Amino acid sequence: MISLRSIAMGILIAASFGCATTRIENVWVDPAATPPAFAFSQVLVVAKTNDGVIRRATEDAMDSAFSTSPRVQSGQMAVHPAYTLLDDSDLANVPNARRKVEAAGYDGVVLVSMVSSEQRVSSTPPSYHGGFWGFYGGGAVMYDPGTIRTDTILRLQVSVYSLKEDKLLWSGMSRSMNPDRIDELVQEVAVAVREDLQKRQLIP
Repeated sequence: MISLRSIAMGILIAASFGCATTRIENVWVDPAATPPAFAFSQVLVVAKTNDGVIRRATEDAMDSAFSTSPRVQSGQMAVHPAYTLLDDSDLANVPNARRKVEAAGYDGVVLVSMVSSEQRVSSTPPSYHGGFWGFYGGGAVMYDPGTIRTDTILRLQVSVYSLKEDKLLWSGMSRSMNPDRIDELVQEVAVAVREDLQKRQLIP
């Protein structure tokens, strides 16, 4: 598993290649999961990284995306970035983190982990157009130099946990190509996660 900073560097490299396209793949769902299991009252968004700046940007972006859900809009559910509750040191201190989260009454967690950053190079070979007799008769030979394109593919793991039941309910791997900014990437991932849960009729 790689760091969020590596993901951020991949985004900087990819920024010149256009907008991101994001989809969710490799989804796992608890076979016993039902809509009531996802009816949290308070959800904590945790980005697993030691880089404080990127952690905050990721948690804020995920929080913002999930805050548009009907349950949040109606006041039935609240979503908060973990940095408002957990210090950076708490990420490696399970007893401290657990005490704070349980005392605050959170019953759900969305965990974001960075998995991989991959550079993919594709090319079309050079080519020539025109036959011998055209050239022989004074015609031009058309030359196409071909193209080389580098795409950046980033993968994030997003997992939804029930703290009340202390179990994993849903986990999926996102695949994003050529994202421009980390906040936009995370928002796209959050929207894709929400759409997958809605498709499975686990959330409204």
